[in-house]
Amino acid sequence: MRIGVVSTNEVQKALFTELLAPLVGDLIMYDISHAKDGDLEISNAHILLIDMADSNVVECEEVMEALGREEPICLVHDKDLYAMAQRDRISWRNRTIEEIKKALPDLASELDEKKDEADNKNVPDLWIIGASSGGPQALRQFFGDLPRMPISIFVAQHMSEAGYGQMLARLKDVAPGWGVQSAESGMKIKPNSVYLVPRDNTIVINAGVIHLQPYSAQSVSFNPCIDAVIRSVFDCHPHLGVIILSGMGMDGSGGIRTIKGKAKMIMAQDHESSGAKSMPDTARNTGAVQYSANPEGLARKLAQIYGQKTF
Repeated sequence: MRIGVVSTNEVQKALFTELLAPLVGDLIMYDISHAKDGDLEISNAHILLIDMADSNVVECEEVMEALGREEPICLVHDKDLYAMAQRDRISWRNRTIEEIKKALPDLASELDEKKDEADNKNVPDLWIIGASSGGPQALRQFFGDLPRMPISIFVAQHMSEAGYGQMLARLKDVAPGWGVQSAESGMKIKPNSVYLVPRDNTIVINAGVIHLQPYSAQSVSFNPCIDAVIRSVFDCHPHLGVIILSGMGMDGSGGIRTIKGKAKMIMAQDHESSGAKSMPDTARNTGAVQYSANPEGLARKLAQIYGQKTF
């Protein structure tokens, strides 16, 4: 894929390269002298990205003439990337990639793969812990034996609206070696961190940044929906592991069935140690669970995966 950029702004060109080159390869850079010498007419680029935020480009007749030709395809850019926050630059990049995919549909799947790889390059492995009745006690036992590790954990604990603050405080108490926070849109994922998933929401990860998406569960006792969190996170970040702890019902089993054989690992609390047994038992009945133990044993297994020793 050959993408050309027409600009005289060196900062802008550097940001074009930073944002697009990991996905489309090296960019072909053109300035006004190239345009006046006729290089745009004979360019072998599939697409020309015209920097209309650059007044020199706008005032160049040869560049404006290129916009009227059928080849190469021209995309117009009119934003000052330097003035944008990083997440806004990522949003611009994603919109530009969508335009390139429309123009070059045969390369759409390749672009999607490279985008996923680039977005997840510096994001730690993610783990989802799903819990319901008996979950708070299981979480206390689990984190009591869990060392600091370069991963991020999302806790989807069924709770009432009034109990969210109490649950967040409890997590901070039982996981003192971890950065415990309420998951919020715009938050950058950090290693050795625990994020509590709010009610009526699921999680989407975009370039290492959390985005909450509304998702109203059907029952107060199944909120937040563990199945929805598993599916939505896995769709955007395949380096995912899941742990199903004590709980009533079957929430979580649908999510792990969807990612069976694709997740980093799927574990569940064993029958004997679960205060409420149906949720981890139903998870095991899917055939997706690869390891079962009490909460302390699950913590030791997770630490072993990352070469760590438990307390």
